[in-house]
Amino acid sequence: MGLQIFATDPDAKPKPKPETDFSNDFTYSFRSGMVVNKKPVSLATWRVTTGDPTVADAVAQLLGGSAEEYDPTKEQNLHVLTDATTVEVVIDGSRAIEDKLILWGRTGPIHECDGVSFLSPPERRGEPCGCPKLMTERKELARQGIGPAPAINVTFRLAHDYELGKGRFIASAWSLAEVIHEVKDALDDVDGEALCRLTLEHVSYVNKQGVKVDFRKPVIEVIGSYNDAITDER
Repeated sequence: MGLQIFATDPDAKPKPKPETDFSNDFTYSFRSGMVVNKKPVSLATWRVTTGDPTVADAVAQLLGGSAEEYDPTKEQNLHVLTDATTVEVVIDGSRAIEDKLILWGRTGPIHECDGVSFLSPPERRGEPCGCPKLMTERKELARQGIGPAPAINVTFRLAHDYELGKGRFIASAWSLAEVIHEVKDALDDVDGEALCRLTLEHVSYVNKQGVKVDFRKPVIEVIGSYNDAITDER
């Protein structure tokens, strides 16, 4: 007859695992930096990681650079240091963007909110998160590593190689967090998928202390309807 260990405690029986939806898998990831000698380095051009050599070669052909093995211990073990600062991408509405604030611990997020209310754990969802009201205070706590920082996940396809599959870009820049609502509104104003530009914009200025500040920030520009764009090309 077999084991009957759950006959007296049916609630202890493991629930069936849901089938994996591979249609949501990411084929490649766009990154604005990398780790060199255990230190994070910001890049002037897009870096693309993938675990598929065919995808890596296609990205290199489209955006420049060459496919190289970066970290054999990771699923996306290949990367391409492209020549591109701007890439045309296709984003399917505001639902393709997940934006929140996260403070990471050793084993995962220990604080996840929308800036006002907790998003997780489920039992605390909707409760006040306790984050400061002022943006300067939010940024300072995040800089010290004791407050959550932006976690913006953008899903897209490459406009010039749509069939390559879905890609993603995860940003932690406050500059993007401050305008992401405008990007989502612009996406929702487009009927269907939107043609956009994903850019690493160079920013340079001298601060109040007389120190030159030089960095690149991610920018998402919504151009218009992707369907209209490909129709015009025909």
